[in-house]
Amino acid sequence: MAVSAETLQSAFEAGEVTSPADGIPTVRVPLSAFTDAVDKIRFELDHPRFVDLTAVDRLTREDRFELVYLFYSMSQHTWLRLKTRTDSESPSITPSITGANWYEREVFDLFGVKFSGHPDLTRIMMPNDWQGYPLRRTEPLGAEPVDFTVTQSVYGTG
Repeated sequence: MAVSAETLQSAFEAGEVTSPADGIPTVRVPLSAFTDAVDKIRFELDHPRFVDLTAVDRLTREDRFELVYLFYSMSQHTWLRLKTRTDSESPSITPSITGANWYEREVFDLFGVKFSGHPDLTRIMMPNDWQGYPLRRTEPLGAEPVDFTVTQSVYGTG
């Protein structure tokens, strides 16, 4: 059984509570309330297990990056999703949840979102000399030809 919308709405008065098609209750909070929201989810709502972090680049929005965090409750067997938006920077949860370290580095590396307070915010996937952030909507679309047997005549490699 999922956390009720009423429970979430009372816990996050400044937040927007939704229940998407996947059934995972989702709370969107302003960036200023983000660290308090993480603590509420982990301790008051008993969802202490951090599972995932990803980002979505919504280029046309003012705060273009939507950070999406997923938490799990081992005792209740329920999921809880937390979202916040930023234009470039967010507080790091790595000091309190060490397992978030590489997730934040991945979002930094691919989207360019900086996490203030992160102990080692360096590239984790792209080469150190890579210019830009490949999953940003502003990056040019392009491709590197792959030498498959069926494409050798197309690319002139066969």
